[in-house]
Amino acid sequence: MELMVALIIVIVLVAVVILVTRGFFSKARESAMDIDLHSVKTGVDAYVLQANEWPTADGSLPATGQYALIDFNASFDKDGKTMSFYPHFISSLPRHWDEKVWRIDSAALVSVDMASDKY
Repeated sequence: MELMVALIIVIVLVAVVILVTRGFFSKARESAMDIDLHSVKTGVDAYVLQANEWPTADGSLPATGQYALIDFNASFDKDGKTMSFYPHFISSLPRHWDEKVWRIDSAALVSVDMASDKY
């Protein structure tokens, strides 16, 4: 009987540890995504102010209801110097930057076309 109680206690403790760990890592992924989103949004805003164009393939926002991919290699010349979206406007590349999931919509809202739990 005592062995049964001890076994139940161990099972409950293992279950608690698993649930806490899963929640912890999920929050860490969301936090990383939030940090990257903020960084890219800030970089896009700064880029537009200096370049007078968007860091997209054609330098403009997409049509209403559409998305355009963010071009992390976008650049423009200013006073004889080439200014690139990365590294001049964002200091580090966000996760999945090369997977064509970073996008901007017609209202200039930056998003990632990926579920937060996969980030």
